[in-house]
Amino acid sequence: MNFFEDIVQKLNRLLYVKPKRPAGVVSPEDKIRLRKEVSNTLFLVLSGEMTVLKALLNFPKNSNDKSIDVCFHILMHLEADEDIRKKDNDYREEQDEFILNIAELLQNGEDIPINIIKEYNDFYKETLIYPVINKETIISRLKKFINI
Repeated sequence: MNFFEDIVQKLNRLLYVKPKRPAGVVSPEDKIRLRKEVSNTLFLVLSGEMTVLKALLNFPKNSNDKSIDVCFHILMHLEADEDIRKKDNDYREEQDEFILNIAELLQNGEDIPINIIKEYNDFYKETLIYPVINKETIISRLKKFINI
C-alpha cells in the first residue's frame, strides 16, 4: 500500500505544485499596454458588458506585474461577493467605486498602491502563474514524477 501512496503523492506534487515564476523582462511599453487591457476589462465588467467569469477566463497569464495579478484576485472577490452585492446596495456601490479607482490607475499606467497589493496577497496566497506547456516542461515534469 505504501507504494501506491507514494505514487499518489508524486502525482499530486506533479499536478499541484506551482512552477517558479518565469524570469522575463517586460518592456515598459508592454507593461502599460497590459495594464490598459486589464483596465478595459474591469470597465467592461463594471458596466455589465462582460461577465466576471469571462473576464477571469480571458485574464492575462504570467504577467510578472503585481498590479495586474492583484486584479485577478479583485475579480475573484467580486464573483464571490455576488450574493452580498444583490442584498446590500451600499456594499455594491463601495466595491464598484473601489474597482473603478483601480481601473483608472491602470488606465493611466500607474501602480496599484502597495498596501492594496499586500492585502490581496495576504488574502489570496496563490499567484497567477501558468506553466508554459511545451516539450521541455512536459519532459521535466515527467522526470520529476518518476524521480529522475
